[in-house]
Amino acid sequence: MRLALLLALLPITTVLAQRPAPTAARTVYVDTTGTIRWRDNGKEVVLFGANYTLPSASDYRAAGYLTNDRKKLIDDDMAHFARMRWDGLRVGIWGDWENTDHAGNLIANDHLDLVDYLIARARERGIYILLTPITTYESTWPDATQDTTPPGFSNFFKKSELGTNPAAIAAQVNYIQQLLRHVNPYTGVALKDEPSILFVEMINEPTHHSADVAGSVAYINALADAVRSTGSKAITFHNVSQDFAIADAISKSTVQGLSFGWYPTGLNSGHELRGNYLRTADSYDKMSDPRIARLPRIVYEFDSPDLRTGYMYPAMIRTMRSVGTQFVAMFAYDMLATASRNLGWQTHYLNLVYTPRKAMSAVIAAEAMRRLPSHRPLGVYPANTRFGDFRVSYEENLSELVSSDAFLNAGTTRTAPSRPERLTRVAGYGSSPVVTYGGEGVYFLDRIRAGVWRLEVYPDAVPVRDPFELQSPDKIVTRAISRVWPMRIALPDLGGTFTVQAVAPGAPVRQAVGGSFSIAPGVYFLGRSGPVDRKTLPAFVGALRMDEYHAPPGDTLPPAVVPSAAAEFVSGTTIEIGARVVDTTPPDSVVLSLRRADRGYFRRYPMQPSGGYDYRASVPADSIGVGPFKYAITVVRGRSATTFPEGLHKRPWEWNYSGREFWQGAVVASATPVRLFTARDDVGRLAFSRIGDGWREGVFRVLTSPANGEPVFHLELPRFNGRGPDDYTASLVVSDRIAARGDAVRQAQSVRVRLRGVGSADTVHLTLVEHDGTSWSAAVHADSSWVERSIPLAEFRPGRSVMLPEAFPGEWHYWVGAPAGRGGAGDTIRLPELERLQLSLRPSGATIPKVEVEWVSLAFE
Repeated sequence: MRLALLLALLPITTVLAQRPAPTAARTVYVDTTGTIRWRDNGKEVVLFGANYTLPSASDYRAAGYLTNDRKKLIDDDMAHFARMRWDGLRVGIWGDWENTDHAGNLIANDHLDLVDYLIARARERGIYILLTPITTYESTWPDATQDTTPPGFSNFFKKSELGTNPAAIAAQVNYIQQLLRHVNPYTGVALKDEPSILFVEMINEPTHHSADVAGSVAYINALADAVRSTGSKAITFHNVSQDFAIADAISKSTVQGLSFGWYPTGLNSGHELRGNYLRTADSYDKMSDPRIARLPRIVYEFDSPDLRTGYMYPAMIRTMRSVGTQFVAMFAYDMLATASRNLGWQTHYLNLVYTPRKAMSAVIAAEAMRRLPSHRPLGVYPANTRFGDFRVSYEENLSELVSSDAFLNAGTTRTAPSRPERLTRVAGYGSSPVVTYGGEGVYFLDRIRAGVWRLEVYPDAVPVRDPFELQSPDKIVTRAISRVWPMRIALPDLGGTFTVQAVAPGAPVRQAVGGSFSIAPGVYFLGRSGPVDRKTLPAFVGALRMDEYHAPPGDTLPPAVVPSAAAEFVSGTTIEIGARVVDTTPPDSVVLSLRRADRGYFRRYPMQPSGGYDYRASVPADSIGVGPFKYAITVVRGRSATTFPEGLHKRPWEWNYSGREFWQGAVVASATPVRLFTARDDVGRLAFSRIGDGWREGVFRVLTSPANGEPVFHLELPRFNGRGPDDYTASLVVSDRIAARGDAVRQAQSVRVRLRGVGSADTVHLTLVEHDGTSWSAAVHADSSWVERSIPLAEFRPGRSVMLPEAFPGEWHYWVGAPAGRGGAGDTIRLPELERLQLSLRPSGATIPKVEVEWVSLAFE
């Protein structure tokens, strides 16, 4: 046994010997104010990172679909954590399903081995850990639900009885004790003594029995005592956000701190969200409960689900720091080998390579954790978009940090550093006054010493599918493509003329001219005074080896075309059709073929490169007349041509072209109503009020109108056991339809709706929501006959709208009011800024409101 242990230790011991002393070895304490501090200097602990769930459940299986080497994935991903300067990690284990028996006895298997390996690799990188041994949710979801063989106690006890059944509690205590006493073969240290494990949250999202305060206190104490009985010095935490009423029991227990989660854009929309969600990140009022005011607080999970924006994460950190949060972990980081498919968790998507804008916003958010003060509110939207050295912008899809030492941008920005000569760190996605870059991946610049910088460039991340649809191992949603792109660096420390030297030994040394050069993904040294002697460089930059680089796996996906064009164009304006041509190499040419829907022949227009993978063609105004049109795009390389959307190897103007699928658009007169909603096309994009945390789908039906055979949207106020909500709202983002009309939309006069009430007198509330949250409402009354109602815009009154998708967990931040300076006397609807249409039902006497809506339009007369 001793020999086996020594052999197991050899590989990692060798690596550890080559590294500096592990940095994840500091200890912490909780002071009298409830603040966690480092023992060596007394400073506040602030840590940022992500959940990483490869060792267990669905991520374990997802990795297995694409590779047999899960440990390599851990190596890759922990290196990327270090590259982003993340120093926090939540290790949540489905041990209650996969690593125990029904009595809580620890089972050593591949899952436990991967947990051990992950902890060892994280410690090497200076990453501190929140350990959550019990997850509660089924380990077989979503792809192995027929498997009934998991041996753990959660397969024998219901989740709801884990906090009340003595046998279930005994199993949890036994498991926690055995897990913490378990010796990690890769470090030789028991988990109870592991220096990188600062925090233990004993159970993930338990079912709280808040009304039974005494029973809840006893349960929480049993779990906390299980940790203490092993001799562990880790700070213990218990969940509060599954039911904030549990705060009373937590405050009376021996647990040291509380954990909470936050998903301000809801969960599981099933598609990528559009619109401005900064209003959802203004505050987290529940954490101001005086009963928990003196307890440390951490965020075990957070994300902006179903978004890949560059602005949400820093805004969320701004709010989390304002309520004293000291550790935050995004849920859940996508493994490098599976991120091309978003194979882990459908509603979440974050990876350094495959979601570069969002990943760079997470890099900026990590700095916000370190640099923003605790317990200092920073206002509400839109006044809070600048905070300290940080800025977020929905309009620019951007966040940035511009400070004396660092310049970080998640999206193209025109902001310039005030003292660029003082910068020691630059990183970004997109271009800035410091770095102009033609590619679509992230890049990092680290100053090694005066006149010497390390440049790290990642491949382009090019989306080809909506990553928030149902996932599959066979479906790639984002491609990682390595191309050569121009780059220009404007750093006084380098000047305009410097060498560009690939890290690979023997690589040629190139010269930048005017700060400009061409670059492919990889690691490079930049030298102001000529080639850099690698022997003079330190072995590490932060927690990365100087030559370390973890590239994504290749793929063999065929070329794809993703169009980007409005659905409508106003007569008299130019028709602009854009497209992304996604392939490993640029095409020789791209051709747009367009025809009226009532014609059989196509007109051809050459598409011009417009940056990166994008191409664009302009069709002269009024060249095709008012009416619907169809179009296809042909990609030409040599003598080969492929026409999309079908991918046929022919050209539409050839005599034997047999394609039947086309993209569609229309040219409309300026007075044509804007269809804001149709039951035929838009129901799948609606977001609904949530009825409790467990019911995330809308309650509605799509029926057929007996009047004209068209689909109609049936909405009624839900009732369960005789009770229902005070408001039930369906919300649709319509900003793209508004934008397509341009300035002409300012001439709109009314909102028209075709509807009927199911009863004799039903009311639906129509609300128009601008992107800053300013809302305008009108009540529409309907009887049982189908009618078209016209509501003049002048009759819409300032009101409040609903934040949808609704934040998770709990029901709070439901209503949105106008920001400061809006919605008062003299204010009017700003139609070009219209973002959402909302349909709402509210209780009215003894009747249950029920309506059916066929369409809603913005009319010009």
